[in-house]
Amino acid sequence: MNAPLPRAPLPEAAAALQLTGSTTLQPYMQLAAEAYMQLHDVRVVINGGCGSARGFKALIDGTTDIAMASGPASESIVSAAVARGAPLHATIIRRDAILAVVHPSNPVQALTLRQLNNIFTGRTTNWHAVGGLDRRIEVLVGPPAGGVSISWRQLVLGSEDTYTASSQVLGAAARLAQAAARPDAITFMPQMAVLPARVKALRIDGLAAESSPQQYPLYAPMMLVTLGPPSPAATRFMAHAARTATAPARGESRE
Repeated sequence: MNAPLPRAPLPEAAAALQLTGSTTLQPYMQLAAEAYMQLHDVRVVINGGCGSARGFKALIDGTTDIAMASGPASESIVSAAVARGAPLHATIIRRDAILAVVHPSNPVQALTLRQLNNIFTGRTTNWHAVGGLDRRIEVLVGPPAGGVSISWRQLVLGSEDTYTASSQVLGAAARLAQAAARPDAITFMPQMAVLPARVKALRIDGLAAESSPQQYPLYAPMMLVTLGPPSPAATRFMAHAARTATAPARGESRE
């Protein structure tokens, strides 16, 4: 049997790191942390996924070392960090496609970015207008402070448009369940959270995230964020995470 690899001790007395935030990023970081702790004498604690917004808040409150985020921070979080004299410092680990998903029975297979914009703003309200059945579109969106939600809004709506007044605001797990149960619903989900047996992902501008990951236009940056420059211990772990982040089994996400 092979001998275990020697661990490299860290110079810091308190060799521990706390990570809090995005459930989308959590399984990646769990795998990265387990591998890292096999090589280094440091404890990396991945707190239960609670969403990017809470991860940023924990960072501002000083209850975590690193926020796991699946999208940019809100303006209020950025302002709070600046007010503390320690602007946010983000390290992008990977990027995850954001999929437009519908019920498997929906005959629509693809949309353009313009069509997506028209649907989510309410300019288009019937599936027939985009090649589907003559049925009213049900738009499901995520909490406004969620990382994936912020990325989707920036990429699909831009700075001028707003969601249709008829949209329903639900968490990621609830949106996935509703899209799987309601034939006329459409929503967005990080690719890691989408289970193909339950919902159908649409091609966007002719591109599928699975087959054209570099050209696919909708994605959220998966980031590790510190308040001000990261400590040496945090820097080492984030460098490891950026090198080794791999895709675990797909599951649920809270953004």
